[in-house]
Amino acid sequence: MRRLLSTLMLAAAAGTLFPAAAALAGTAPAARLATQRFGIRLVDVPVSEARNPRALRYIIDYLPPGAVIHRRIMVMNQESRRAHFTVYADAAHITHGDFIGDAGATRSELTSWITIQHPALTLNPHTGVMDMVTIRVPRWPTRGEHYGVIWFQQVSRMRLSSGFAIKEVDRVGIRIYLTVGPGGLPPCRFAITSITGHRTARGRPYITARVDDTGGQAVDLNGTARLTGGPGNTSAGPFNAHQVTTLAPGQSWTMTFVPGSKIPNGPWKATITLVSGLTTSTAAATIQFSGSPSDTAWTARLPIMISVAGAVMALLILARIRFRRAPQTRHAPA
Repeated sequence: MRRLLSTLMLAAAAGTLFPAAAALAGTAPAARLATQRFGIRLVDVPVSEARNPRALRYIIDYLPPGAVIHRRIMVMNQESRRAHFTVYADAAHITHGDFIGDAGATRSELTSWITIQHPALTLNPHTGVMDMVTIRVPRWPTRGEHYGVIWFQQVSRMRLSSGFAIKEVDRVGIRIYLTVGPGGLPPCRFAITSITGHRTARGRPYITARVDDTGGQAVDLNGTARLTGGPGNTSAGPFNAHQVTTLAPGQSWTMTFVPGSKIPNGPWKATITLVSGLTTSTAAATIQFSGSPSDTAWTARLPIMISVAGAVMALLILARIRFRRAPQTRHAPA
């Protein structure tokens, strides 16, 4: 029997409430709908993953063919009125560094294994209820890692005086990373393969780090960049990653770190530390933020300045030719 750890006492670590994301369908941009507040969080975590921060937020597990698991989730209505919700499983995929859950109950192999105890809920103001997610892996599943999401959704409609109708869809969700197959959970590994310094067209410095998922699990990467050994032996940081990056096994992506705008060119020693769950990777490289705001601005203006200078020179030559051809006439001062 699989042992589960309740996360009810770990609400702060798990994050009890996520802001609802609204999707508007309509043609009246001036309409303002009331902000909805509701949430969902995972209650059960396998004991083997109790120290893994990712397992406190997402359904992460390894299952052999034919296995069945149950996960309780707490759904909460923090609105001031009674509200109706739906709870359902949807397909998901990882692309361009993002975990993307589909919208609209898209079917996948994983979603066909999932059942929700209460797919429709009506909750009174400031109340919550426990729901149950059951995953039944068939005897002959596709081996490997499967991705999905459990959506907690509210749909509301509003008709404006102008006659337009607006449909507001708010949803929050819990990701699913489920590995299926014999041999146990594959290793979690990722590597930082390059670190480079840059400047934007306006001269703002930023650092990029190329990361490869070299293991057998998806990773949710966050981390920091530090700068040391700069001009005058200065240091700066740490600077947080611009956003969390999710990679599936075999995928690569570039993470970005943005230090202060007054960072000099360097050279600097840039040290990048990335974390996914309990796995950490660190790499360092010597970088330079090539160019400067003034240099960048000068370079951007250079073609225009050359064009203007050429035009002025042409006008001067033309004026000189006309001056030489003009008759020598003297005028009395006025």
